Amino acid sequence: MKLAILSMFVTLFLLSSCSSTGSVSPPPTASGPQDMIEVTYNTMSADWPVYNDVEELVAAGDEILIGSVTDISYQVLDIRTAEPATEETEEEYRYFYTIYDVDVVKSYKGSAHDMVKVRVLGGQEGTRVNEQLTALGEDAADGIPIMEGMPIIDVGESCLFVLYQYENTVPTLVNVNQGIYDLSEPYGWGNGESSITFQDIISYFGENQ
Repeated sequence: MKLAILSMFVTLFLLSSCSSTGSVSPPPTASGPQDMIEVTYNTMSADWPVYNDVEELVAAGDEILIGSVTDISYQVLDIRTAEPATEETEEEYRYFYTIYDVDVVKSYKGSAHDMVKVRVLGGQEGTRVNEQLTALGEDAADGIPIMEGMPIIDVGESCLFVLYQYENTVPTLVNVNQGIYDLSEPYGWGNGESSITFQDIISYFGENQ
């Protein structure tokens, strides 16, 4: 799966990629345990837009909400349209995404929905491997692409999401570090590039809780 410049809603420069190999054990079948599956992970690093304060971040987000993840799936999408890739989609436009089903607990900005889907560039390392390889199809031979710095979110996690909505497509994070916050952590996920916390975002909307 080739790396290219993404320009749907921001210019995202993919700076580098590297591969690592790990082994995971699939669940045993009636005939007994299976052999370990060797999986290659291709890590992508990128230069995302970073917002300097909560006002900039809130302005960048089309959808801001607190929700609980209820399901996880994977899909290869056409990066130009964010629609499912087809056999006619050229390789350079085929990108692998993790799709989260999120039950909305509180909506701060955007349309109020009971449930939203959130797409995140790349897969997940060390979990749901068979599902990811199946979704990749013929691209599975190139390994599972992983976005550097992206947290692994599991079913049942409650998070605050700051999302970008491209036309009528499934919304995505505004960036890796400021697009999602773990409500169980004082500062949420991130790599230290931003000092904005989920508490800052909630307080911006007049709910200091």
